[in-house]
Amino acid sequence: MPLHWKIAPLEQMVVCVSEGVVTKDELMAYFKALEKAGAGHYRKLLDASGAECHLTPAETAELAAYAKSLKGQGTPGPMAIFTGSTGNDEFVRSVSALLRPGRRLRTFSTIHAARRWLDSAPLGRTS
Repeated sequence: MPLHWKIAPLEQMVVCVSEGVVTKDELMAYFKALEKAGAGHYRKLLDASGAECHLTPAETAELAAYAKSLKGQGTPGPMAIFTGSTGNDEFVRSVSALLRPGRRLRTFSTIHAARRWLDSAPLGRTS
């Protein structure tokens, strides 16, 4: 499975690593795991340096609708996407399309810069 994550309640952090082609089902499983853990307001670090995403417009719309339906879950936490030196623009566009409006999202070429920003960014709010 190209998408792996760890939810750390004590740190209120989610770290997700993507390697290879990520599917709609894997992204849906990730969203549901966050919802089940009550981790929507946590800080999130996504390592997308080795990721590929080829979602169809219909799949993107379905995932975006699901993510936006979680608005009763509070304010989402900030998300830092580590893209590596290539930028991985296609993957970042795909992920950005799934996020709720107003989401604090930044991309970084180094994991260290992403982590520094997350460490200083406030958490989201629980519902």
